[in-house]
Amino acid sequence: MTPADLFLAHLPHIDKVVTHLCRRYHFRAEECQDFRSHVHLKLIEDDYAVFRKFQGRSSLETYLTTVVSNQMKDYLNHLWGKWRPSAEAQRLGPTAILLELLLVRERLSFDEAVRVMQINHKVEKSWQELADLAAKLPIRTTRIEEGEDGLDDLPAPGEQADDRITGEERQARMRKALEILKEARQALPAEDRLILRLMMDDRLTIAQVARTLRLDPKQEKQLYRRIQNIYKELRETLERHGIKKEDIDDLFDD
Repeated sequence: MTPADLFLAHLPHIDKVVTHLCRRYHFRAEECQDFRSHVHLKLIEDDYAVFRKFQGRSSLETYLTTVVSNQMKDYLNHLWGKWRPSAEAQRLGPTAILLELLLVRERLSFDEAVRVMQINHKVEKSWQELADLAAKLPIRTTRIEEGEDGLDDLPAPGEQADDRITGEERQARMRKALEILKEARQALPAEDRLILRLMMDDRLTIAQVARTLRLDPKQEKQLYRRIQNIYKELRETLERHGIKKEDIDDLFDD
């Protein structure tokens, strides 16, 4: 059979693999169609080079499954641009990758991400299951950390050398504090990490956090004290690592 004949003969298997991968990565219908067209194009380009390279070390179906799977990786890299999922998200699977993408790259709130996943991507996991999954993801770059960009601004003309040195020293202190804070957050219980994600990353109020967590009135009253205890624990961790009180105050004021 010619390479073209092999392509046509194995097209049902190719499309079956495409459909499986699209479901696995929660592609919408139009995204799946785009990827299918992309795969077909890659398989026939350069006079069916993929088929001409087949050396018979496995079945052709196994070979094509591997080829299409690798094309999915390249396609995802193209879609995501410079953003890459964390190692933990990759370990947890495609649903975790999609959730992290929506939370980190798209900067959606947790509730917005859940709606997008359940409505647009037909993810069947419940709100609670996705909340449990979110709590397992690494702490994303927070808006507090984004403020670090401003630490690297060049000094204004005429700024004194002493001022520049003081600014550089503070930059170093804040970078150290941010790293310690990130590690301290990661060490918290899963539900506390989720509360912090909603408070510090999504900038929700306590009332909004209570609604997001679907707490009853009694639990909502307990939430304020719980958040106070979480912040107290984080502050004490920073202090134990030698972070100055004024730097800690700046972190939490932000």
